[in-house]
Amino acid sequence: MRTEVQGWKLVQARRSEWRGKYDGVFLGERDGEWVAGRMFTGTSMRDGFGDNGEWWYATYYDLPTEHEAYRALRAVREYIRLAKEAADCWDYIFDQRAGEAVDQHWANRVPLEGVADMSSHWVHPGQTGDIREGTYMLPAAEAKYDLLKLMRKAYTVHEAFRDPTQCKTGSQLHTASQTAIEAAGPVRLSVAGDGFDLSYHGRYNDTDERWLRILRNPHPDRKMGN
Repeated sequence: MRTEVQGWKLVQARRSEWRGKYDGVFLGERDGEWVAGRMFTGTSMRDGFGDNGEWWYATYYDLPTEHEAYRALRAVREYIRLAKEAADCWDYIFDQRAGEAVDQHWANRVPLEGVADMSSHWVHPGQTGDIREGTYMLPAAEAKYDLLKLMRKAYTVHEAFRDPTQCKTGSQLHTASQTAIEAAGPVRLSVAGDGFDLSYHGRYNDTDERWLRILRNPHPDRKMGN
């Protein structure tokens, strides 16, 4: 499976067969710009791109007045639309998986090897009490991935994307999203009153499967059991 085409990093791609023909879609990123497109229709899983990585057609999201998080959102929407037109590429969890692929891509943009384990947290202030959500202590890249997922599904962030002023560079949403994407350690940020953070605070959970399969890197000031 390709990881890059025409200098674009493939964030996600899907190719499927229907009635003997293969069709596919792809989502890509390069230097903060995004692209969503259709592969060539062919006779196998391997002939979606040309020898030099060419594709059938695509739409680019590269306006400098729009920040990257908004470009990515627009590209994902187009990617989902194209998947519904392609040969059996879309299913009921396609939209969710596309968003998670973007979060995973951003979480690994900044190398976090050697960074101590962290937790992600979200809090939404309310008149009858705060709504909170978060994760246990996880390897730094996974905690950052969880932070980006929390931001993507938060209602306040979703509503911020509906405000044209928040989709421009220099907006609060721009600052918050870039801070999260570029985080190489603990961060604290806010979007429309909701708070999000990565921290070394939290508790380990030895019932989490990730505990068993990933080496942990506790902060030097704390013990593994708390």
